[in-house]
Amino acid sequence: MSAGVVVAPKEEHEEALGLADLFAGRTTSPAGYIGATPTSLIGRARDLDRLAAALATPDAGLVTVTGPAGVGKSRLVMEYFRRLGPGPGGTVEVFDFGQVTDTAVGALMLRQLKEQFHEGSTSVRSALERLGPGRHTVLFDHYEDVADELAPLLAEFRRSCPQVRIVTVGTARLGLYGERVVRLRPLATGNGVPADLPAVARIPAVELFVQCARAVRPEFKLTAANSRHVLALCRLVGGLPFAIELAAAQVKLAEPDLILERFERGAGDLTRLDRHPYSRHAGVSDMVAWVFARLQPDERALLDQLAVFEGPFTTRAAAGVLAGFDAAGYRTMERLIDASVLVPDERHDGELSLSIPSPVRSAAVRSLARQPGYPALRRAHGEYFRTLAAARTGPEPGAAAAPRPAPGPETQADLLAAFGYWREAGDGRSMAVLAGALREQSAGTAQIRQCLRLTEEVLRTGVEDARLHARTLEAAGELAMRLGSAAARGYLAQARDAHRAVHDDAGVVRCLGLLGDEAYTAGDLERARRRFEEGLAVLAAPTRPGGAGATGDAAAAAGRYLTRRLAVVLREAGNLARADELARTALAAELGREDFGGAVPARYVLASVRLLEHDSAETRALFADAAEQIGGLPDVAEQPECLELLAIALYKWRRITDWRLLTATLGLAERLRRRQGLTRPRPLTDLTTAILATASQELTADDYTWAWRSGADLSWEAAMRLMPAEETKPAVAAPEVPDDIADILTKRELEVALLVSEGLTNRVIARKLGIAEWTVVNHLRKVMRKLGCQSRVQVTRRLAVG
Repeated sequence: MSAGVVVAPKEEHEEALGLADLFAGRTTSPAGYIGATPTSLIGRARDLDRLAAALATPDAGLVTVTGPAGVGKSRLVMEYFRRLGPGPGGTVEVFDFGQVTDTAVGALMLRQLKEQFHEGSTSVRSALERLGPGRHTVLFDHYEDVADELAPLLAEFRRSCPQVRIVTVGTARLGLYGERVVRLRPLATGNGVPADLPAVARIPAVELFVQCARAVRPEFKLTAANSRHVLALCRLVGGLPFAIELAAAQVKLAEPDLILERFERGAGDLTRLDRHPYSRHAGVSDMVAWVFARLQPDERALLDQLAVFEGPFTTRAAAGVLAGFDAAGYRTMERLIDASVLVPDERHDGELSLSIPSPVRSAAVRSLARQPGYPALRRAHGEYFRTLAAARTGPEPGAAAAPRPAPGPETQADLLAAFGYWREAGDGRSMAVLAGALREQSAGTAQIRQCLRLTEEVLRTGVEDARLHARTLEAAGELAMRLGSAAARGYLAQARDAHRAVHDDAGVVRCLGLLGDEAYTAGDLERARRRFEEGLAVLAAPTRPGGAGATGDAAAAAGRYLTRRLAVVLREAGNLARADELARTALAAELGREDFGGAVPARYVLASVRLLEHDSAETRALFADAAEQIGGLPDVAEQPECLELLAIALYKWRRITDWRLLTATLGLAERLRRRQGLTRPRPLTDLTTAILATASQELTADDYTWAWRSGADLSWEAAMRLMPAEETKPAVAAPEVPDDIADILTKRELEVALLVSEGLTNRVIARKLGIAEWTVVNHLRKVMRKLGCQSRVQVTRRLAVG
């Protein structure tokens, strides 16, 4: 290896030779090793910050950057030193063992260094004195084959040279005392990201693919047609940068769909012909073979068994699926984590999650499939995830309760794999349980469509349990409705009848609510009204003997939902007085249980009714406040409807002043509907279509197109600026209150109390009365003190009973 100093300024080169002399004949600094960056660093901003923070710590004598093979460890470290350098007056010496083709040569080099250190630290200190002040760094890369010899050498070197910082880069941590670890994971592949082109283009793995594809084919573009194939390729290789670069290089001769088809069939391998400045591997198969060659027999055996998991898994899941998983198994798993063959992560609930890099898992699965214990392991996997899914859809008779699977992608792949196992076994009950859990995790049109196919497959297979069959029909109807399919009505009608047959009133009410929503979406307001009223009638009827009546909290929640939805239907039908009455009833029911979060949708419905009924500063302020609260919730169905109703109301009252913003707002509503998989109801579709037609006449074609597209990036706050801001005049509250309360409250306190009883927030009350919000708070405190109340709900009740 050639000696040299990296990153040191040219004029300081002679003074910086001390450290190079110390490691003479052993360091390597190939030209451009740090400076050569053929591609920009993508998706690693947070990792770069973590590395910078670790190296900036005063006691960071040894920092190890670790992660799976091909994850881009060397690239990150080189980017750090390229951007920030070693510090004022500092130097960096690089030991790249990846440049050594004979591992015996590397081991011999390290033994010679160790002998030099054992002779005494005089030569070391002399070399450091010649370096002068500054932060000096020695970097060891690709050290895995000499880790056993390197670790004691570095321990000795740290004692002799505490002022020199050591950075090590490899798949395995050294395990030395005081070692700080920066662990890298594969790039994000956009689980849960909408399938539209702008969102896909921002996924880090896709960004890297496009960048590398343009290196071999400059005219390559990510389009709506090829984006899903590019994303599928990135997910197929698990977001591993090394594999993504190799896949992108094939764009030179083939389109992404052909590359994807080839590798889904398992044909060929991802290889490179050129020399890479950071990676030692010639291809994906070469990388996987390198990983396997460094595993002990017990590590390889456990890895093959863990490959039964399709996605990330927990140690709890491993113990539940793998037979004989004991303390020795946990210790072996720890070694696999240290070797970056298992990649740890934190789930949203704080539990540790583990995953196997995709190319490594694919090879391990092929090995596992040849083993005699594979069928039993698949069955254990299927049983574990069936039990896990049953906790969401209701436990099987005699089965113990199981922890709830986390929503999202971490269990979805394994639930699908378990579904496939029970499909092969012809077990319709198990398939139904798993399909139910998958339905709750489905987000976006593609996942919903897939889940509907699985649910229909369950119905074709047959479910003997009558209650589970009714729930499966209900699930099929709900999924079909979310897709806007005409089959929804038929499935839901069958589900309603099936629930009735087993005397499950709660199921009947759910189906009637869904049938009402389906009718409203289709524009049949009369049928929707009848279905919601039928549901309320079932809730009001006494429970039949031997039946599962709709009672308790679930029934109360269903009643509040049906009342609110009936108000929406009557609002669209033009019966605003009755809609106002029902909306107030729903709001009072939510406030009565002191759930102010649950009251947000009811308050929004009431505000929308009043805005459509009467145009005034007060109704606009009420709607603006309710809309602000709706926008603060996580994805809810009311969000796109709120934006559409805002446009409809302003159009009705001729208060549109900014047609660009209006068009962008409706574009935002469309994006929210696509993201949540929501079909726009026919009444809203007809009205918004007319508004957009007018907007296209008010704007030029280019302005209209730009405004509609800009809605994809419009914030909720910006959309709310569509509402005209006006000052309101003080309003006088109605005097119909008990005499004892009217006698102890001032006129202003009474006004505030009455508005509180209507469910209005402090902000809306302030706008309505023309006073400051903090003044409302002070008045409300006095009202509570005088009436002996502790909450807004108690004030409402006090005014009602006197």
